[in-house]
Amino acid sequence: MKTVRTRNIVIVLAVVGILALGAYVATSPGQSNPPKSSSNSTSSLQSTGTVTYPKTQVQLIRLLNLFGNFSQMAITISYLDEVNEASDSSSVSYVVLGRALLNSTNYYRVAFMNSIGNTSEIVWFNPQGGIDRVDVLGDKNYTGSGAAFFARIYTTSFSLVVAWSYNTTLLSGLQKTGESVQSIGPTQMNVAKYELPSATSAYANFTAEIATIPGTNAVLAVYVYQQSPNGSNDLFQVTSVTRA
Repeated sequence: MKTVRTRNIVIVLAVVGILALGAYVATSPGQSNPPKSSSNSTSSLQSTGTVTYPKTQVQLIRLLNLFGNFSQMAITISYLDEVNEASDSSSVSYVVLGRALLNSTNYYRVAFMNSIGNTSEIVWFNPQGGIDRVDVLGDKNYTGSGAAFFARIYTTSFSLVVAWSYNTTLLSGLQKTGESVQSIGPTQMNVAKYELPSATSAYANFTAEIATIPGTNAVLAVYVYQQSPNGSNDLFQVTSVTRA
């Protein structure tokens, strides 16, 4: 079972890693209101040579803000590599379970699900955004400084949502081509579409859709598609979102 689970992790991280390379470039630092911190637990997460996990305080707090604004979310991520003839996709989702007090720390409990292998786990976020405990359903509970390692599929995937949403360079070379009201799952949002005016040496196509919830200033990147001149492409899309 652990061999299958390890393979699933590698597949998902490969997909996320392709997208993360672009998403973590130049994110805006000042658009979140972090909750008050009351824990001294570590706020850093693990990293590997191929995928960067959220590890700065801003990235971690923005994950908490995402959970605070949206109680449920599902995303799909995929890539096609024409050069190496490789492709893959994955869907991940979360449901906020609420708060839980443990050892005098007020934790944010979030349940995550992964379409590959149908794995699921409950992650305990401390008020600083760090992870102190991960309950892998059907396996065991992991605690301490290494617990975040077992949640890396999910923290990386949903940090991608935040990274795209607050990427200050994302729209700099794109042209607004439309605006509409869309229902993304049960939530109605105003969605603006941006596209690359013409092909460049780096991109044959680049399309982004940025959503705002009527009556709020919350911004959410719900669709980002990139295609290179050789036909390789990657896609990130929010398929369902529920307001908190």
